[in-house]
Amino acid sequence: MATDFARTATTLVKDLKTHLEANALDQQGWSGAGGREGGGGFRTEQALPKYKDEEVRKSLREISEHYASLANILNAFREETGGAGWEQRPEVASSVLIHHQSLLRNKRLLLVYTNMRLERIKDFRWKCGRLPQVTQEKLGAPEREFVKSYEKLLAKYQKQAGVQLTVGFTPPSENLIKVRVIEDLGTMEFDYLGEADLQPGTVHLLPFEDAERLIMEGKLEHLVDD
Repeated sequence: MATDFARTATTLVKDLKTHLEANALDQQGWSGAGGREGGGGFRTEQALPKYKDEEVRKSLREISEHYASLANILNAFREETGGAGWEQRPEVASSVLIHHQSLLRNKRLLLVYTNMRLERIKDFRWKCGRLPQVTQEKLGAPEREFVKSYEKLLAKYQKQAGVQLTVGFTPPSENLIKVRVIEDLGTMEFDYLGEADLQPGTVHLLPFEDAERLIMEGKLEHLVDD
């Protein structure tokens, strides 16, 4: 008989909520390279905790156990009383209610856990770009499928609309921003700056509109002066 009564699922949601609140996405205070800007921001690898597959499976097993217990109680009650009213057997009615509510609570909490993670995945995609590999490795199998479908849908719409929807949400405070190169990008040409040799470790002043996407992809790190 199930005895956990949704404690595992409750802990899942509480821990996830705490993590997301401690690592809130801030479009002006994040580092695409997994570093930390100035005095704020967050590390992209901390954007989402690892999917707790075992705890989810445990909660699903508890749902099945509650359902089995509920069915057994109801079947025994029908055989014993022939389907008479519950008034004469309040202890049976209480058992049925407990198992039913525990089943529903587990279901609701698992749905909340799933939805919170998917909302963070979508929010990250719009504010910070594609999920870095270190974060993708923390996804559950259904979440990886969701990311693939979401990317295809977003790419298809942007192609049809002829516009990049995931950049330029916040107007830049200056036209040029200081960045450090994380990944070898070779020589690139920028409007009104000409060519720049973007070798790892080098620091450059680049146009905001060109650098923003490369920062989101983890290829550049935005440097903020103290």
